[in-house]
Amino acid sequence: MKHRQSEFIRRLRAGATEAGWNGARRTRVVLDDIWIAFRKVNNRNPDGEFEPLLMSRLLDELEEQGLIEQMKQRTRDKVSLPLKIWLCATAPPRPPEPPMPQWHPDLYRLAREWPTATSKQRSAYVAVNHWLMSDPDLFPVPIRERALEIFGTYGSEADFPMPEKTFDTLRSGLIFGDSDRLHATLRTFTTHPPLLTETFLTEIGDGYYQRVGGGDILLVVENSATWWSLVHSLPDNHRLGYVAWGLGGTFRASVNTLAAKHGIAEIRYFGDLDLSGIRIPYAASKTASERGLPAVQPTERLYGALLALGRARGAKEKAIDAGEARALVEWMPAAHRGRAVGLLVAGQRLAQEWVGYRYLTRNTAWHADLV
Repeated sequence: MKHRQSEFIRRLRAGATEAGWNGARRTRVVLDDIWIAFRKVNNRNPDGEFEPLLMSRLLDELEEQGLIEQMKQRTRDKVSLPLKIWLCATAPPRPPEPPMPQWHPDLYRLAREWPTATSKQRSAYVAVNHWLMSDPDLFPVPIRERALEIFGTYGSEADFPMPEKTFDTLRSGLIFGDSDRLHATLRTFTTHPPLLTETFLTEIGDGYYQRVGGGDILLVVENSATWWSLVHSLPDNHRLGYVAWGLGGTFRASVNTLAAKHGIAEIRYFGDLDLSGIRIPYAASKTASERGLPAVQPTERLYGALLALGRARGAKEKAIDAGEARALVEWMPAAHRGRAVGLLVAGQRLAQEWVGYRYLTRNTAWHADLV
């Protein structure tokens, strides 16, 4: 765009903005205001042309570029000029409002918020509404487990690629911006991870529950919500001495903090079923063996429950070939290796939160992993 054209359109837009235009829709500009904008253009007429002719030509050029539309009514002067022009919108049009769903009684208040909600909020509202309409089991569970239940079942992968973490970032709107209302609507509660110290196995903070008995088994759990649910669902009789939060990939290094004084004869592990979720205990087991510690063993019943209850989603990591997958899943129980290979080759994951507090408190088969 030439200098005079670019400055002319900029002056037209500036005048319209001063008059209250926000750029979202086209707006009318009358001829007097067109002249005002034109006369503010620097060096607009270096050759001394007849100015109505020069402005007419500039308006034609702006129209050809789709920046303005000239109205049909024009002056009767020798050089006819439009009495008004349409100044085209500069902001992208707001997408059309999708139809509002029929709300569950607990969500009626969303009817007022629907027109102004963002697309992410609307997708989340629709998923929560579907979940409530499904007559769900309202047994109270940690917020991440409920998020996985809702968005892993009723949300799209495009909108909720890590469904269990939805409420980590979605914190605005009538429901999502009010934690008390969110918990009341979803029948959830917040859980807190254990105190993290280098000597967590011996310095036990009140309420953190790292030491759970006098046994010789250390159970390591990849994610904090599942750590909480397991600790609060333990049966009276078990061989566990400790339940530790692996803190994702940190366990590959933190296994080095174990020592003979902790009296650990076995290390068992439960985590996500995806590439990183298997690589973490696989690598930690190698580290433990090199230091003369017990190998890290999978929890057969918990992984079996995850395969039975979970809904697979696309993983962050890329799919791997079958040969690499088979080598990794040698760490898994033999009964689960085929399904695990299928997940890795397809680039999918099962979040361990599918084995949640509700399942753990109502089922006893997994207790076999504790003896």
